[in-house]
Amino acid sequence: MIRRCPQHGFFRGEHCECGSAGQLLLDDTKTEQLGRLVAGGLRHFPGDLGLQMDSRGWVDLTRLGEVVAGRHRWANKELVMALVASDPKQRYEIQGEQVRARYGHSVDVVLDHPDNELSGLYYGASEEEADRIIEIGLKPASQRYVHLSTTPEKAWHVATFRTGNPIVIRVDAAAAQAAGVKMMTVNDDIILSEMIPSRFLSILSSKDIPRM
Repeated sequence: MIRRCPQHGFFRGEHCECGSAGQLLLDDTKTEQLGRLVAGGLRHFPGDLGLQMDSRGWVDLTRLGEVVAGRHRWANKELVMALVASDPKQRYEIQGEQVRARYGHSVDVVLDHPDNELSGLYYGASEEEADRIIEIGLKPASQRYVHLSTTPEKAWHVATFRTGNPIVIRVDAAAAQAAGVKMMTVNDDIILSEMIPSRFLSILSSKDIPRM
């Protein structure tokens, strides 16, 4: 659920960090409904919702507010702003009167996040996927960019949603970037990358993967 604290603004859950229960804006069901609609418009099918997206993934915030209000009578621009500001995974960002998804796109965008500065990154896969990735390289599948994790344990955790026996692949990010592979920092957990050739990949030993 999303609430608004009079001192600290929008937050998720029962209480703000200051202890205030705040004002309830959206229950869990409506938060999920709005989240799915916003994700669709900003990541996957903006044109189907009547949104114009520029090459960097930005759309007009007021127009998005009109779109969500047209689908749900209880929704509006302010609730989109609440969804963005309170999102613990930092999926979206607002600049002035524009809003975009920070990652997760299937539409063709060219994002402009800061360059990655970590020398080693990680990708979690199933055993079958890992063998193929090591052979042919790491390519985006259903998304515009490869989504890498900043630690082996985070990569392992992400992979558990797809397989019961995750394999973690280490990416020599420093060497890959030196060879011209573009990698961008989204947040403390996620790095976006263009296709990574196999020579920069290796399978990490299971004993070197801390469990979350």
